[in-house]
Formats: sequence, structure tokens, C-alpha cells
Amino acid sequence: MLMNFELSISINCTQEEVFIFLRDKDQHKQKENSPVLVLERITDPPVTVGTKYREVVQMLPFYISEIFSTITRYEPYEYLEEVFYSKGMKGHLAYQFIGNNSSTKLIQRESIYISFPLNLINPLIKKVLQRKLVGRLIEIKAILEKNL
Repeated sequence: MLMNFELSISINCTQEEVFIFLRDKDQHKQKENSPVLVLERITDPPVTVGTKYREVVQMLPFYISEIFSTITRYEPYEYLEEVFYSKGMKGHLAYQFIGNNSSTKLIQRESIYISFPLNLINPLIKKVLQRKLVGRLIEIKAILEKNL
């Protein structure tokens, strides 16, 4: 089952600041009760095409997953894309950064393919993921604007 999401948010920070925040995602401490239990870069710096990450996430109360991702497009400060996979799931995540003076429109496009048996609960997963993705964009905005 394939699920596609396209979300956007306006952030009162420069394009460069928003890009660097998402590029350096492994450098930020996760908030308490975050579904991300572990987030680590598993390749040497600098971050570029081919950089790999490992995440351990708990999206549902009964489901913990290890996700591996690789950056596939790296165009400072305009595009940052990666492919990811875990047991029963694979996908593509793309961020586009559109600057306008001191603010940035962040566009997130994500495609996730879920295979059997997780696809049996697809409506629940899509609803939970949509809520989590929107919440994450709001959280990114709050963190970046707080640091002004």
C-alpha cells in the first residue's frame, strides 16, 4: 500500500537556517516522549549525497521499528532528499526550501510503501502518520523560531 503526503509550513527563519537544522537532524536532542528513540548518523562527515542514518522509532504503542535512510539529493539550501527503509516499509522523503527575505516556506513531500502485514492496518497507519508529520513540522517551526 502506497501513501503520499505533501505538507508545507512557513517558518520565520532564513532558508539556510531551516536547511541546516534538517541537514543536522542527528545533532538535536529529541524532546521527551518523542517517537524517535535513537537517531544517529552512521557515515562520516560531512553530510552529502550518500550520508546514512539509523533511527529507532515507536510510531504505535505496540510497534517499534529500526529505519535506515540515505541522502539522495543534497542542494544547499534548496533541496534535501532521502530514501528510507525498514522491515515492512520503504519510502522517499523530500524537503524543498523556498526563501522569502527572512522567512522560509518548507515543503515536505513523502511517499511511504507499507507491505504485508502492516498494510492490513493501513487506514490507522495513514491517519497516525499524517498527524505525526503535521506535528513534526509545527515542532520544527517552534524550535527554529524560538532560537531567534
